Amino acid sequence: MNEDRMDFKEFTDMIRQNIRDYLPETYRDAEVKIEDFQKLNQHYLGMQVKKEGQTVVPTINLDSHFKAFQRNGGSLSDMDSVLRAVAQEAQSQLALDTEWLKDYSQVKDRLYLRVSNAQDNAYFLAKAPHREVDGLAVSYCVAFDTGRGIEASTPVTYDMMKMYGISEEQLHQDALESSINLLPTRYASIAEVMNQMMGIDTDMAGPAPGDPQLMVLTNDQALHGAGALFYPNQMESIAEQFGSDFFVLPSSIHEVLILPDDGTIESGVLEAMVQDVNMTTVAPEEVLSDHVYHYDAKDHILEKAATFELRMEQKEAEIEKAALHVEQKAAEAEKPAPHMDEKKAEAEKTAPRDAEKAVPSQEDKRRDEKKHPGRGKEEHRDSAKKERRSVLSRLSEKKEQVKKQPHKDVPAKKRETEL
Repeated sequence: MNEDRMDFKEFTDMIRQNIRDYLPETYRDAEVKIEDFQKLNQHYLGMQVKKEGQTVVPTINLDSHFKAFQRNGGSLSDMDSVLRAVAQEAQSQLALDTEWLKDYSQVKDRLYLRVSNAQDNAYFLAKAPHREVDGLAVSYCVAFDTGRGIEASTPVTYDMMKMYGISEEQLHQDALESSINLLPTRYASIAEVMNQMMGIDTDMAGPAPGDPQLMVLTNDQALHGAGALFYPNQMESIAEQFGSDFFVLPSSIHEVLILPDDGTIESGVLEAMVQDVNMTTVAPEEVLSDHVYHYDAKDHILEKAATFELRMEQKEAEIEKAALHVEQKAAEAEKPAPHMDEKKAEAEKTAPRDAEKAVPSQEDKRRDEKKHPGRGKEEHRDSAKKERRSVLSRLSEKKEQVKKQPHKDVPAKKRETEL
């Protein structure tokens, strides 16, 4: 080990080996476990110190302690203060009463919504009931309220929901009602919020003329305040106040910024701003999303701004296609019907072609003769018989016509010649 500087492994080994010496006698036989932990928006190396018979064990974030240790110099001489702080944290969290967590009638009034990035928290969300809204995941937590606000919380998992014997729909509805009572909405202009932080009179906190009407949406504790966006009728109410659609800038898991969509702002500019703030200002475990969202007041849809723009393009294309179809139908209806002479001329054009198809060519006859020898002669004899019968029929008809005519005084010889 380097006497002057310690790396992370040396740091965690030192805590594991010495933490019992900084805890009361009741912890002498406690189990010390250090492993990776996955929570909403957080992945870190944590430590648990579990006494015999203990059911709920706090998890201490060793990553955050190591960062503080490095800021203070990171030497072996600083480990005493680190071990004291870790031991104090373990003991203070163990005082929480957790028996009521088994009773849903007590849990339902302490539920609240929590919003996180669905992709970044996929591993955790696979174990917890949640609803996804275009990349944002709305999950549920139970608050530990000691009278001084929410000091701790635990996420609701599928195992807990099964123990309670409730449906996911009931959990969602109970969490909506409880969130409003437990963490009421706070909605104010960004100018008002900043002025309050600086101690300026709120009556002077309105936006300056020409400034965008940028609003902050959170809850009264500014704790996981992005969840307030999903309170009942929250988005509809904001759209009604603006009289328009609006953009949602996810500044962190604790609050979002709201900006009316007046048609003059490009979503790409807003998204670049959000990404820059996330990289330079927001702590990694508090980043909500790098994407700007848009609320469509007409269709009541919250979605990424890029998703909204694509949907509008598709809708316009469908409208144009439908309009073109109507125009084509109207043009066909106005076109005059073809004149009878035109129909007759068209029929005469096609008649010779049809007749040609009906009369076999000489080549067709020769091929048929090869396939069926003698058929041609039979057909010829039949044709000759038909022709003779036709001639005799015409002569008979002629005689009948002559007989019916009145007789004239002409020489018998001439009359016979005429016959």
